[in-house]
Amino acid sequence: MNARIALAATGIAIAALIATGADQMLAHRLQFIDPAVRRGAALLTRAGDSTPYLLFTAFAALYFRFRRRDERLWRMAAFAFAAIALSGVAVNLLKIGLGRVRPGGPYEAGVGSFLGPTLADFARSFPSGHATTLGAVVAVVAVLAPRWLVPAVVLAAAVGISRLLVGYHFASDVIAGFLLGWASVALTRHVFARRGWWPVEGHGRMSRPGPSAPLSPA
Repeated sequence: MNARIALAATGIAIAALIATGADQMLAHRLQFIDPAVRRGAALLTRAGDSTPYLLFTAFAALYFRFRRRDERLWRMAAFAFAAIALSGVAVNLLKIGLGRVRPGGPYEAGVGSFLGPTLADFARSFPSGHATTLGAVVAVVAVLAPRWLVPAVVLAAAVGISRLLVGYHFASDVIAGFLLGWASVALTRHVFARRGWWPVEGHGRMSRPGPSAPLSPA
């Protein structure tokens, strides 16, 4: 029930930011921040690029599957890869389908508008891809390694703020990205458990997998 309340509250917050124009006003103000702050944010924001996370989890899955032959660790790494990959597919489909115009540049009336399906890069603001990736990473850490959850959350929050400071996203884009990343992990966890690939117990702990068919991360 608490998760449902949090989900509803997050959705309301996103809708309120968009409907009231609050995130557009914030984006407008952030255009005038110190250039040094913007340069620092541009460095920090790279931590939200999905490629390193995908490569790391894919390499780990292959290593544990074929080198170490450790079924438990192989499934953990495959779960992480599948969840992060799913979040990337989902966010790009939403970006293309919704077509929200990015902030930045001349602050025109069209900024923040949802144009509908488009491949134009200037209209791929919602949700934030970097926030989606780190939302998924935080959720994966919560399941696999909860002792690292606080550092993961701090990193995600810092990168989320950096997306605003560099002028690529609105606050609602970032919040929606975190939510989408979490949802992607929740869905992946559900699918893994239903297929018997990797039963997951509560509190981020795993049960040892029983006999099952070989797992493919795809």
